[in-house]
Order: sequence, then structure tokens, then C-alpha cells
Amino acid sequence: MSNNSTLQRTPSHDLDKPDKNPIAGVGAGIASSANQWKRAALMSRTASAFRETISDDSEEEVDTKQQIKYGSGFQAAKAIVHEYCDYTTIHGIRYLGEKKRPILERLFWICVLIVSIVTCCKLTLNIWDKWNNNPVIVSFAEKSTPVWQIPFPAVTVCAETKSRRNLFNYTDSYHQIRDFRNNVTDVKELPERKKDIYGAISQVCDAHLHDIEFGQKIRKGIEIIDALSEVSPLFDNTYLNCKWRNMPIKCNDIFHKFVTEDGVCYSFNSLSPAEIYRAEGIIPDFIFREENRLSMDWNVEDGYSASADTDTYPNRVLGPGAKAGLYLFMGGMELDFDDLCRGPVQGFKILLHTPGDVAQVSKQYFRIPFDQEVLISIRPKIITTSDGLKHYEPHRRQCYFQKERDLRYFNIYSQSNCELECLANFTYTRCGCVKFSMPRNVNMPVCGAANIKCYNEAEDELLLREFMQGLQSSGENTRGHTECNCLPSCTSIAYEAEISQADFDYKTVANADGPEGMEKETKRDGMKMSRVSIFFKEAQFLTSRRSELYGTTDFLANCGGLLGLFMGVSALSIVELIYFCTVRLISNLLMRHKTRMELLHAPNKEA
Repeated sequence: MSNNSTLQRTPSHDLDKPDKNPIAGVGAGIASSANQWKRAALMSRTASAFRETISDDSEEEVDTKQQIKYGSGFQAAKAIVHEYCDYTTIHGIRYLGEKKRPILERLFWICVLIVSIVTCCKLTLNIWDKWNNNPVIVSFAEKSTPVWQIPFPAVTVCAETKSRRNLFNYTDSYHQIRDFRNNVTDVKELPERKKDIYGAISQVCDAHLHDIEFGQKIRKGIEIIDALSEVSPLFDNTYLNCKWRNMPIKCNDIFHKFVTEDGVCYSFNSLSPAEIYRAEGIIPDFIFREENRLSMDWNVEDGYSASADTDTYPNRVLGPGAKAGLYLFMGGMELDFDDLCRGPVQGFKILLHTPGDVAQVSKQYFRIPFDQEVLISIRPKIITTSDGLKHYEPHRRQCYFQKERDLRYFNIYSQSNCELECLANFTYTRCGCVKFSMPRNVNMPVCGAANIKCYNEAEDELLLREFMQGLQSSGENTRGHTECNCLPSCTSIAYEAEISQADFDYKTVANADGPEGMEKETKRDGMKMSRVSIFFKEAQFLTSRRSELYGTTDFLANCGGLLGLFMGVSALSIVELIYFCTVRLISNLLMRHKTRMELLHAPNKEA
């Protein structure tokens, strides 16, 4: 029933009421009736004016809008819902708002909407999972990379012989210490100087020799390094001849002294400690006179600068093949070989690594035996990351850019440097000291021979802890968060190698034409030799690249497609819903309040 009929019943009802005092109440009755009719007339004019302004609306729309303005709170809320159903662009909802639809028809559309919403939500969650957990794909780059765009690997060489037997016989000292501990007759205690050397060499020998406690718990790192340097094979007797890019060169001009967990080694093409370490990590133990050349034209993320020439540092080659790489002719005296410290295998360890990484020879190396010629052909493996992934969190792209992760002791972030620093921190917490080769500051004590077992166990304990933490928090395609949290660098270079070797009959060559730097026969007596060539296998190689597999645009496009397919929802539909819940609702409430205030004040104005 319309509002006009409702408004007209009110005054007629009042006129039908009996008057208890007809004579006294005539004037009051006439005034009251006049006010009621005026109020009804105002409402009638308001409704009439409302109809005139919406003359194009249907009767049902007029009733809906009148309920919003004049009805009760429940009626107004119901009318707003009907109004949204009439105007929304979302498929199926308009059928729920039609007032004259049968209940079965409404139930049908309710079921259809529920099925559509559930299906759409399920498929959208699948898209979300793919976007959140698999946003990165590693694929080949669009074009190949020439070898001259990357540095030649840093080559770190460590001799298996740790002491010259004429200066210090490790085997005899080991047995002398054991016999003295076991109270064997006529066995004297080892002199203090030999104890110091024995304690230093023990830290680079095999772990099975640490079955007896010996030495100090804390020592100065420089004392250990000096003791190792004092008894190690002479540089000139080890590095006999070198060539770089097929040009003879003095070995001591290109190989510099470095301290590793395997003792005192020599490295070619590695950055200086001043570039590798931060100010806190640069301690006198790691700084040697020879390393004074700084890299100004290269960094791991940007590569060589446009102004870098062919003689830049770190060194780079101009092409593939043995003549374009590094050639080493190395030797060792048989009298110095000690089968107890490093076992019955003699020769050298060689590690190829990025110039900015600290060499960890004991983890990854090639063995170069004596009396062999070894060819090492390198196939670089480079992974870069597109700029589109920079706004992703590191755990989503599974790598760190250089400026995202600061290390305490290293200037250059790499997974290897991060793991070494984490091991140093854990060893210091576990043992109260660190191994002489670990990064540290001047205030951190260095472990002596008595703590060898402790820092070896600390390394095993850290590996187990990392394994357990990673296993618990790892996802389907993500590495789990651990205490060290050493993700790979977003730009990383690895040097994979193919090795071939053959017997090297150096004595025949020496007798024929006098080999490289070995003219005197006396220098060949009692010496074993090896020859090594390190070079790039191919002129170009394919680079891998991390890029967006499923970006934000792809995610929104797929979600929009599902919403449009199942519900006809677009971005404007969402804006429309927000509009009806905010702007339209507030507007209706203000209009409703204004109408009520006009009706409330109308009798007073007429009076």
C-alpha cells in the first residue's frame, strides 16, 4: 500500500474518536485536525515530488526508495540490499533481489552463486600458492657470454707437504710425544720450540692424529702462521715455472701468500685482503707484503667496467685453450714427504674460486699428484638475477643482492664467505676461540692444539643444526630459514672443471733440452714434478638467469579471469560494492535523517 493511503488514514481516525467534552473541545479538535491534515499533505507533496523526480522509475523502485526514506530501520536496510541487487553488475545477484521471485527460484540462484564462489576461491588459492611460492624461474639467458666478460678464476694451490723433514720431522715428533706420554724408557720430552711447531702443524694434519691432548688451548694466530711458514717447502722449490696467456712470468709476481684452513697456501688472481675483508676483519695475521694490487674495474654483480682494458685486475683471458690460460710447473723434494700428517698421497691441492671469495681448500679441491700432467678445462657456471626480482623478499627469490646482506668481516657477500663467518661465530661461542684461518677481529682468541677437537666438533655440530633447522622450515621450492641463513648470492660465478691427466716423464724432457728453469742437474736430484694447465674450454658459454615466473601482473590477470568467468566480477564491480557499502549508504542515511527532521518540524512551522 502506498504512503498516501497510509497518511490519509491518520486524520480520519482521529476525527472518529468520541469527544468527552464536545463544547469545550471543539476549538482544540479543529486545531488538532488541521495540523494532522497539514502533516499528511506535506508528506503527500513530498512523495508526489519524489515521484516526479523519478518519473522514469518503476513502481517497485519507487517503493524501495520510499522505504529507505520513510520506513523503519529494518525496512530501510532491506530496501538498500534490494537496491544493490537491482544495480550490481555481478552475475546472479540481481535475481536474489527481485521481490516477486518464487522461493525455489531464489534457492536455485543461491546454490549457483555458492558453487561459483567456492570454485572461484579454490582456483584463486591455487594461483596465490603459485605466485607466493614459485615466483622465480631459472632459465638460460637470451644470449651467450664470452669468456672475456668474466674474470679468470682465482687459483689457490696448497702443497700436501706441510714441513721439510730436515727442519722438522712431524712423524718422529708424533711418536716421541706418544712414547713420552706412555712412559717409554729413554724417551725424552719434546723441546719447547718443537712443541710449538708440532702444535701448529697438527692443526693442518688429518683429524685421526688428534687422539692425545697436547699443547695450549689458546695461542696467537701470528705464532701459528709463522711456525707453518718457517717449516713449509720453499716457494722457489715448489713453483718452478709459470706462464700466463702463453707468456713466461715469474711465479712470485702472480702468486701471493694466503692463509687457509689447510695452512699457508699461494693464490693467483685473488683480490687482496684489503678488498675482501672489512676494517674489523683486517688483522695483521692475514696481511702480507706481496698483496698490494687493488681491483678498480670489477665487481661480482656488475662485472668489468667499460673502461677496463685487457691488463685489468682480476686477470681475464681473451679466448679459450691452453695457450690463453695459466700454466704451472711445480715440484717437491722426496726427502720432505711425510706420510703421517696428510696420508700417503703427495702432491698439491688446487681450488678454483671467485676472486672475491676466501679459499676453503679442504671442502672443494682438485688433487694434482706428482709425476703427472694435468689439464683442467673450465666451464663457467654463472647465475644472474633480473632487476624485476629486486622488490621480492630474499626468501622468495632465494638469493641476496650485495647490498641486502652485510657480513661482519667481509666486504663481499657470497654464500661461501657467509658460511665461513657463521662457522667462525659458532666456533667462538662453542669453544671460546676460533681456528687460526677463520675470520675474526683482534680481540678474538685463536685456538691452540688442545682445542683442535673442539673446533672440529663445532663444525660438525653446526652442520647438523643447519640440517635440522632447514628440514623443519623448508618449503616445496624454498630453502628453509636457518641460523646462518646463507642464501646464494643473486649473481654468482662457479668454475666447473673437466680434468684429464697423463704420466709426466719430466726427467726425459730435462735431459733433452733442460726444462723450464731446471738447467742444473743437482736441482732435479730427489725431486718430483707435476705440470698443470688451467684454461677455459670454450669461447662462449650460456649464463643462467633468475627471472619472474609468475609476477604481480600475471597474478592479477589470472585472478581477474577467474572472477570474470565464474561471477562476472571486474574491478568496477568491486568498486561498486565498496560504493554501496560506504558512499551510497552514508548518502541514504543523511537523506533519511533530513526527511525525518522535515517531518518532525513541519507541524511547528504550520502552527
